[in-house]
Amino acid sequence: MKCELCGKEFQPSGHGRPQKYCSKSCRQKADYRRKKNRPRDRNGKPPVKAVETKQKPEQDLDQRSFERMMDGSMLDILRDNRDLLLKAMADPTTPANALPAISRQLIDVCERIEALQGGGLTDLLDDEEDEVTDDVGASIV
Repeated sequence: MKCELCGKEFQPSGHGRPQKYCSKSCRQKADYRRKKNRPRDRNGKPPVKAVETKQKPEQDLDQRSFERMMDGSMLDILRDNRDLLLKAMADPTTPANALPAISRQLIDVCERIEALQGGGLTDLLDDEEDEVTDDVGASIV
């Protein structure tokens, strides 16, 4: 095999990544030349390579997502906590002895969310009862 820098024949060691250079000094010289030939900015520094980010396509906001955007930060934190606790409860790898503590934390977080929202389950049940009483007078044809 030939060295990419000096052209000298060499026998590769056969371990690890295939060798391109005959010696450590040729590898260092090639590295130095690559760095030297890189384009520079106005300050003489090599340009910073831009990191590509994969962006998800925009989705229509549902009511919950919109409320999360508009809520204060405490509600956001509590909701994130609630979601993590729910995932931990449903995860089969969660140890059984951790479930009671997780469930207590989940109940506490849900109660705090309800307190901050100024409502909760009882308000939802009251709304459903109103709907049922409004429909009682309807006749079946």
